[in-house]
Amino acid sequence: MGGNVLLENCSWVVTQNRNRDVLRDKHIIIEDGKVKAITGHIERSKRFDRVIDCKGKVVLPALINGHTHAAMTLLRGYNDDTELHDWLNSVWRVEAKLTGRDVEAGTLLACLEMLKTGTCCFVDMYFFMEDAAKAVEKAGMKALLGYGMLDFGNEEKRKEELRECKKLLELLKKKGNKRLRGVVAPHAIYTCSAELLQESMEIAKSYDVLYTIHLSETRKEVHECFRTHRKYPVEYLDDLGVLNDRFVGFHAAWLTRNEISLLARKGGGVVHCPVSNMKLATGGAFPFREYIKAGVLTALGTDGACSNNSLNMLEEMKFAALLQKWFRWNAREMSAQQALDMATVNASKLFRLNNGSVEPEKDADLLVLNAGSCFMLPHHNMVSNIVYASSYFTVEHVLIDGDVVIEQGKHTALGEEGVMSIFLKRVESLMERAETGDDE
Repeated sequence: MGGNVLLENCSWVVTQNRNRDVLRDKHIIIEDGKVKAITGHIERSKRFDRVIDCKGKVVLPALINGHTHAAMTLLRGYNDDTELHDWLNSVWRVEAKLTGRDVEAGTLLACLEMLKTGTCCFVDMYFFMEDAAKAVEKAGMKALLGYGMLDFGNEEKRKEELRECKKLLELLKKKGNKRLRGVVAPHAIYTCSAELLQESMEIAKSYDVLYTIHLSETRKEVHECFRTHRKYPVEYLDDLGVLNDRFVGFHAAWLTRNEISLLARKGGGVVHCPVSNMKLATGGAFPFREYIKAGVLTALGTDGACSNNSLNMLEEMKFAALLQKWFRWNAREMSAQQALDMATVNASKLFRLNNGSVEPEKDADLLVLNAGSCFMLPHHNMVSNIVYASSYFTVEHVLIDGDVVIEQGKHTALGEEGVMSIFLKRVESLMERAETGDDE
């Protein structure tokens, strides 16, 4: 942990507490990785291991990316401007040649991008996750990691996938790194058998972890589910017994009102990925109004860099709010405050974290933005500035458990040029393997 740290002279503190207080001219004291106090007075006799002057800065909770495939930075820009299912098939052909070294390099670059845009924690679903975990540890981030399971109805494949899932959960448990947690991650109802979906939930209960899955991302997925099972996806999953308070659905853009009510009753949550959904033309728009009315907890994610094409949660908040306003013809449909909630307090609650707000006893996962940047002037409404106007240029510091991981926009431990150099070599090797069909 970062020891005793003082963020002094914070011009603004966007607390994200219950009252959503925005405080002026405060000091933040951090001890043993947690926020100890937010105060207007510092005892000068008190000694700190680190003091950061935040005059002219705004301090807020660091952001949480609720859905990624981090290593897909390797495929950023690959086969762009293609319909989702065609795009998936082309991507899967390349992914068949992935190695653990590829995934580690791709995940490390993703961590660097997320940190430099204000994200402290992400929820990931991919392959070679033991190698992804190595990258997350090197970057000093927090992550919930899930091995993406697909069996396409093949019994032997199902057994293999479940073994890999348990293997990852055991590995993370053995590591004992509090910044790394596991989740159970079946890919989707159209790639997973009923047996895999059910057995996955039993594993989630056994290891006391969350159950994450792509859910109703496209109209095609919904129609195929109804044609096959005579039920919509949430109804089908409920019949399988996997709908409960561990359940987190990614995308969730095509739920009916009855499904939303059912999800609310069972305590499940959802993650909205507006940029990915728009880029892949999945149609419609996330039914935010209906989720809020039903009391479903909503968070925000970027999806992978292959379908976004960035991992920038500052950008994602803006798109989330604008999409709702455009879709409903209503400028009040999603406020800047609601978008910020999805990336902080909502996500923290959904993913059972101890951050998401700047309050005593919360993990000191903090983002410091330069409020004096041209992007952030004037200061009529700081929350609006954060959501609608800030950019990666405004990110100065990111603290995780009180450790300064990003300082003046640069990673404090990683050699960024080296990370990018290794990454590009892995991309070149992967694409060569995909083209020739050779293994490494």
